[in-house]
Amino acid sequence: MWIEIDKLKRRPRQIVIDKQATDFPALRDLAEKGIATFSENIIGTLEVTRTEQVIKVAGCLTTTVTSPCGRCLMPVTGHLKIPILLSYVDCENVDAAPLAEEVEIQSEEIELIPFSGTEIDLQPDLAQEIIMALPQQPLCQEACQGLCPTCGNNLNQGGCDCEPPVFHAGLAALKNFKADL
Repeated sequence: MWIEIDKLKRRPRQIVIDKQATDFPALRDLAEKGIATFSENIIGTLEVTRTEQVIKVAGCLTTTVTSPCGRCLMPVTGHLKIPILLSYVDCENVDAAPLAEEVEIQSEEIELIPFSGTEIDLQPDLAQEIIMALPQQPLCQEACQGLCPTCGNNLNQGGCDCEPPVFHAGLAALKNFKADL
């Protein structure tokens, strides 16, 4: 998934993406670690435009992801719709003036991704956008009871005969603590 800069001078370009998650090294790594697996290809259309020094990539990607529940570890499957808006700036054409000690960065500059050369590889940045769109703690259900801290049984599938854990008595004073704000 490379963008050839010279071809953008004439007109915007559309890129159709239909890739397996294993084509992205970062996403393949997530699957190998059991953090998230992608059951459908990553599909979408991106439009690449060039304005003076900035190359913009905008569009949307979709896929289906399965990851373990944050409480009981049961698989949770969800559909992701990921808006993409990336802005690249050629670091060779940027003014190389020396910087003062304190420089105020404009909000538009924060989102700029530097590149050099005649091509831009979209793959790492798209993988990063997909990873950032993953749910941080997916839940199989809102009222998920999780796992028993003693025996590890899934409490959603039935109780267990374990006694509730006993916490250190020194922390008991914090049970009724309320901060005055």
